[in-house]
Amino acid sequence: MNLTTALPLALGLLLSPLARAAERMETIKVAGWHSKGDAYKTESSLRGIKGVLDVSAEFASGSVKVRYEDTQVDRRRLEKAIADAGYSVGR
Repeated sequence: MNLTTALPLALGLLLSPLARAAERMETIKVAGWHSKGDAYKTESSLRGIKGVLDVSAEFASGSVKVRYEDTQVDRRRLEKAIADAGYSVGR
């Protein structure tokens, strides 16, 4: 194998996990909020998860928007953080 084929192959193998990483945005309805403090508590819980890039809770709509790296966290983990904060995921 010569250098012109080995180098792209090596780079492809090294960078392939990065290429599969995707940023996702989820909007999740939350039940049980009674104040803006509840929304803040949920935001804080979600921010504590490795891989969560941004969180924005909207008390008026009863929802939270979460931007995250899908190689580090999934929706199930986000829902668990909401439950751990004392609230439930709305449907």
